[in-house]
Amino acid sequence: MNIVAFLSSLLLFTLTSGSLLYAEGRNNPPNFYVDTQFAFSTVKSKMLLSNDTGTALRYGVGTFAGSDGQIGFQLMNDSDTTTFALNSSALSNIWQDTTIRYYMGPFYVGALFTRAEIKAKNQGVDTIDAAGSGMGGGVGLLWPVGRGGSISLDIATASIPKMKNSLPQEIAIGQRLDLDLGASVDITSRLLDFTFGYRTRTLGIKADANYTENFYQTYVGLRMSFFF
Repeated sequence: MNIVAFLSSLLLFTLTSGSLLYAEGRNNPPNFYVDTQFAFSTVKSKMLLSNDTGTALRYGVGTFAGSDGQIGFQLMNDSDTTTFALNSSALSNIWQDTTIRYYMGPFYVGALFTRAEIKAKNQGVDTIDAAGSGMGGGVGLLWPVGRGGSISLDIATASIPKMKNSLPQEIAIGQRLDLDLGASVDITSRLLDFTFGYRTRTLGIKADANYTENFYQTYVGLRMSFFF
């Protein structure tokens, strides 16, 4: 069974395991949670004229506030490093995202503040070593299913108009667009969840020309939730 079929089976299990629980969109959000995800990544780079696979790591913390937990605050870090064996190139991305969300039933809107560090090597030559900050926003859906499980859809976008490059080349991120379809299943009744899903990222890089970098990630992870 390949990884896509495995994740599809888990998603079907999540959707059909038990009766649907819905109360104002979410069921008993935690006061605090810790998220970790490991991903297998496929990168298609127009800037480096190559495709290859790599791994990615994502981790962070979050909390819910308000009388009904309608305000969410999240700090996430993710890194993706890919080596392109075909032409001795490499691309590394490190992102630090701060997200504030307002939930309206199962739906939410939010603001995104981000910082990125991007490094690129083209045919053995360093071409980008840049860092910068920007902002954006997002919308999404978080729907409880079964006895403690959930499915989610998150759409986020951000841009960094200008980055500081240690190499003699001006760099900017025209747009970063993330699409994330995920789900979670209880491992224990409250503390620990197993998470899985599929994420795509389209990254527009402005350098000597405009390039579009595409990232496709299948991920699994663990979430620890704390209720006070």
